[in-house]
Amino acid sequence: MLPDIDCVGCGACANICPENCLNMIADKDGFLHPKIDKNICINCQACEKVCSVINNKPKENKAVQPYAVYSKNDNVRSSSSSGGLFYTIAKHIIKHGGIVYGAAFDENLYLNHKGVESIEDLYMLQGSKYVQCDTKFCFREIKTHLDTQRPVLFCGTPCQVEGLLCYLKKPYENLFTLDFICHGVPSPKAWQEYIKHQEKTFSSKVRSASFRDKSKGWSYFSSKLEFVNQKEYSNIHYNDVFMKAFLQNVSLRKTCYNCKFKTVNRNSDITMGDLWGIKNILPDITDDKGVSVVFIQSEKGNRLFEQVNKELWIQEISFDSAIASNSAMTKSVYEHNFRGYFFKNLGKQNFERLVRDCLEPSYYVRLKRKLNNILSK
Repeated sequence: MLPDIDCVGCGACANICPENCLNMIADKDGFLHPKIDKNICINCQACEKVCSVINNKPKENKAVQPYAVYSKNDNVRSSSSSGGLFYTIAKHIIKHGGIVYGAAFDENLYLNHKGVESIEDLYMLQGSKYVQCDTKFCFREIKTHLDTQRPVLFCGTPCQVEGLLCYLKKPYENLFTLDFICHGVPSPKAWQEYIKHQEKTFSSKVRSASFRDKSKGWSYFSSKLEFVNQKEYSNIHYNDVFMKAFLQNVSLRKTCYNCKFKTVNRNSDITMGDLWGIKNILPDITDDKGVSVVFIQSEKGNRLFEQVNKELWIQEISFDSAIASNSAMTKSVYEHNFRGYFFKNLGKQNFERLVRDCLEPSYYVRLKRKLNNILSK
């Protein structure tokens, strides 16, 4: 099996195991890793054969044309993280009898991949969610749908898309994969500790959560929580403690600091993200409602894009400008110096105080960390 430090947690191995002896279990930091029941394992090595990290190969070098895109429907655009591309494509798939898989919160605000079959339920999959998502056994479900010729759209991180493709082992014309420009995935444990902190502060359970509320505009998006007692929390992303830990790389999975899947050429059909830096690229677009950047990765992806283009405003942009505003397309983020301190103390102290200690450490915290490093050596 792959060492834990290299595992991306996509779940392909658990999905493929013929004996169901492999389960994805959270480690002390809250990240899922495969654990084998050796009493049941038949040593077939099926898990290794579908591991996207072990079997990661150089991608085909191809020209990729980027576009600036947003939905012509203002309601779709306002309810989306950026330009509304995902909703537009997902609606098209469902209208043609398909099913769409993406990240959705359950009643406990735990993030899972979920299959949606109605346009009315697509809201559950909309919006960026900055927590690592549990794919559970959706790869098995997807294969069942594909084998019955049903169209399937799968949206996930680059490593999750690669995990699904490795699991399937062969191409399917009725499968459409959509990945996104990924900064990295924060710990589900960190997310739950943040929720506990907010519930204690507001004396109520959280009813719903949004990472990309655009009430103050796309570029000044906010974290927003709604509570059962009707109270509401909203804070611009750079002031919210969970988002600060995420954006400054304190709470990410270890593999995110050396991601194997950050590349221009990908095996997905379409790659999407936010077109940050739009004022320099398309200065006439100044409404701050959100614009997506789209990279068409395959002929199948291009056909799908053409089928929905009447619902979209589309502008071809240069490759250099698209990448300049989205370095996470090709580059891993750096590991924060206080990441170890963050996870060592996660769940042991006030979440807001912990993030502040990591990002704005006092002399005492810096001295304590230095002494711990000396003692550990």
